[in-house]
Amino acid sequence: FAKSVNNKKWMAKSLNTQGISFYYRSDYDKAIDYYTRSLKIREEMGDKKGIALSLGNIGVVYNDQGNHIKSIEYQTKSLKIREELGNKYGIGSSLNNIGLIYQDHGDQVKAMEYFNNSLIIFEELGNKTCIAISLNNIGRIYNEKGDHVKAIEYFIRCLKIYEELANKNGIATSLNNIGSIYVNELDQVKA
Repeated sequence: FAKSVNNKKWMAKSLNTQGISFYYRSDYDKAIDYYTRSLKIREEMGDKKGIALSLGNIGVVYNDQGNHIKSIEYQTKSLKIREELGNKYGIGSSLNNIGLIYQDHGDQVKAMEYFNNSLIIFEELGNKTCIAISLNNIGRIYNEKGDHVKAIEYFIRCLKIYEELANKNGIATSLNNIGSIYVNELDQVKA
């Protein structure tokens, strides 16, 4: 029995990994297929943490496909399970993912609400990478709203964390975000 359970766990993880691989190749239909197959095994096993992960992954794919309704549905299911389990990291991730959906859908108010809630959780956990991601997302919302002072404030906070972590990609993204604001402001002054 233990061997069977271990085989199922391994199979679910393997299918999820294959789903990730297809996702990064933008083969969304295959990604959803593999994530769904992983989800079914996890449901059979009663692996709630794995179920939440699979639901979240499916939600991300639907968002990239522009299907915001299905994406919210899957991310919300994932969030509820993570809340039941008390999985703070998972809750923060789900909140961030839901925020991204609302941002993509043009609902800055709801996006900001979810990003702020994810930031609070990641600060409680002390997860610096996720704090930086949340700060960046909040900065992007302020930038979209035209509040460049607040946007730069959040991008600089994000930059400082990435510098602390020596995360070169994060540093580059933060500097690019800050630079873009200054370039746009300069263009407006010239016009």
